[in-house]
Amino acid sequence: MDQDGATRRQALGLGLGALAAAGAVEALSGGHAFAAVGDMAGLAWANNAMRWAQVAFTEEDPPRYDPNFWFDLFKKTHIEAVTLSAGGDIAFYPTKVPLHKRARDLGDRDMLGEMIKGCRALQMSVVCRVDPHAMSEEAYATHPEWAACTADGKPRRHWAAADMWVTCQNGGFYFDFMPAVLKEITQLYGPEGFFGNRWAGSGMCWCATCRTKFRAATGLELPTGNDPQEPRRAAYILWDRQMRSQQFKLWNDTVAAVKKDCFFSPNGGLNDPNTVVHPLVAVDRQGRSGTTPLWMMGKYAKQVRAYMQNLPVYGLFNVGIEDTNRWKDSVQRGPELEAWAHAGIAQGFRPWYCKFNARIFDPRWVAPVTRIFEWHHAHDKYMRNTANLAKVAILNSYQSGTFTAGGVAPEAGDGIRAAARVADAQNGYYQALVEARIPFEMADDRQMEPQHISRYRVLVLPDVAALSDAQCRQLRAFVMAGGRLVATGETSLYDEVGKKRANFGLADLFGCDYVKTESGLKNSYLTPRHPHPLVRGLENAPRIIAATQQLTVRPHDTQRQPLTLVPAYPDLPMERVFPDQEDTSIPMVFCREVGRGRVVYFPMDIDRTFWEVLHEDHLLLLKNAVLWAMDEPQPMTVTGPGLVDISYWRQKNSLAAHLVNMNNPMFMKGPYREMLPAGPYTVSLALPDGAKVGGVKLLESGTVAKTKMVSGRLVVEVPRIRLHEVVAVELA
Repeated sequence: MDQDGATRRQALGLGLGALAAAGAVEALSGGHAFAAVGDMAGLAWANNAMRWAQVAFTEEDPPRYDPNFWFDLFKKTHIEAVTLSAGGDIAFYPTKVPLHKRARDLGDRDMLGEMIKGCRALQMSVVCRVDPHAMSEEAYATHPEWAACTADGKPRRHWAAADMWVTCQNGGFYFDFMPAVLKEITQLYGPEGFFGNRWAGSGMCWCATCRTKFRAATGLELPTGNDPQEPRRAAYILWDRQMRSQQFKLWNDTVAAVKKDCFFSPNGGLNDPNTVVHPLVAVDRQGRSGTTPLWMMGKYAKQVRAYMQNLPVYGLFNVGIEDTNRWKDSVQRGPELEAWAHAGIAQGFRPWYCKFNARIFDPRWVAPVTRIFEWHHAHDKYMRNTANLAKVAILNSYQSGTFTAGGVAPEAGDGIRAAARVADAQNGYYQALVEARIPFEMADDRQMEPQHISRYRVLVLPDVAALSDAQCRQLRAFVMAGGRLVATGETSLYDEVGKKRANFGLADLFGCDYVKTESGLKNSYLTPRHPHPLVRGLENAPRIIAATQQLTVRPHDTQRQPLTLVPAYPDLPMERVFPDQEDTSIPMVFCREVGRGRVVYFPMDIDRTFWEVLHEDHLLLLKNAVLWAMDEPQPMTVTGPGLVDISYWRQKNSLAAHLVNMNNPMFMKGPYREMLPAGPYTVSLALPDGAKVGGVKLLESGTVAKTKMVSGRLVVEVPRIRLHEVVAVELA
């Protein structure tokens, strides 16, 4: 029970009118939605398995694949654990569970058993992959109520496999059939665990089962719209999480009852890190498409590690081309595979390669994957991280993304999805910190107790619109104790389920009160007011572009601020392109000393605008805001050319400073064609208290580093980075 609201179970029993007032409030602000499964951090195999592989079988594989190819490759790539397709929609073993369809070409073979036997001989741990999202014609004919339905109640044929049906995630297939499958696999093969693809279903279902269960839990009918501020949609979001909680607990308890310490790990984890502890989480981010920046794999690592803490997190990448067209049997070229994998490794992912189809008809992926994993194995001791040494963190807000910034329906307004605005603001600040070479982590908005955030000096809140009263108190306490905040846009203007407040929840920290928000502004500018560290680097700029969303605020005092507004004026006709007011005192940033801490607040979406236009003036402001707030040296600094993503880690007896070279024309539009080396670089590292340096080497180049001590910091020369250089420091 959270002091700010009712428990989630109580909330789901409330009627329509009370939902927003109690149910949704508690649900995301500290309620415990998922049943605890105990502390599994003691599973030695899960903690020690550094490199994984996955083979996703197809129905034509059993008589055509060569298991010895895989066993040889597992040895070459030093794989310690493997995920193998087992069952769910299609079985790759001689199942006896009724309606569990065997693979078309399985015959009398036991493909799963063959692979497990060979992996056990190599002393590998085995996790069985299950996929419950589809069922056969026979299963549908016997249990039509297992099928998912569209809003008009029609059963859903599978969108790609015409002879199969999409399953309902809340009905008998998930809650009766799948436990029987999981129990059988555990009894026959005793795997260490299970991994689930599409474990949470394939979108919303409107079948009779879902309608009945939802009505019983909430008294409401299922929603048909997407606006999270519509009471039925808000209730559905919470109810769906309840159902996934029940499903997870059922599946996990089922396998643990057969084999102690066996577990089920959902793809990407669950949505409540406070009450479910997995021994590991795999994050399925198979490759880049569109304009995905290379650092995105590292961002995924940071987001999940924020709530996994020091438990293992794996970056799952596909050797094929993962695009909206899903060319599963394609092959990515080496540079792209290596760049994507290393971008994640630098930020704490343990690598996990995935191959669709057990047959090998295009082996071009084997060499680059082998290089990645041989390199990782050769430097294993420097990959066993115990702590990240960054002092800055971006707050990842699941509730802002879920309930959107302001509860705008996805199709409403100016056509810009509110949830997308939240992601774009985050990506903008992420890009700025990468360019600024400020080492940083990500924190989780569901874990803001001191034990989780006190290790950071600066928390960045990029348009973190949805914050509960309890979360605002946590952030206020963080600042009063000496922490620093940098916030933008509508941060704290909404509660944890997107209900708009009359004022910012953090108005006392920001130093201003909310009046209104204007979006879609054109031809508006900012005037830098010198001298102030925030506008350092803009001394020769009389005016810079402003953001497209601006908040009118009422300052608490008349303190002069280093940015003021030039209000928007016409951009056409050309004869009218001049401002009515060239000079105002309207502040567009608030830089304040509060308690023992500091706060920077931008009443505009400067980070989202930066992500859109990548304007260097905005980069300077976003960087300077963090530097001014921090007011002490960074633990790691890098000088040298271009774009370098960095991280700084502690291991048991060593330090590792990672530098990923992102100087490539394909940085934001993959795939990489070749590696373009860059350098030289100078790396300066603050050493942990009492640490003494032994040897220092560069892992990519394989050379002893040239070093010196300057003002108590270790300074290392890095002549060249091909892709991923690591400054490895032995502690004496």
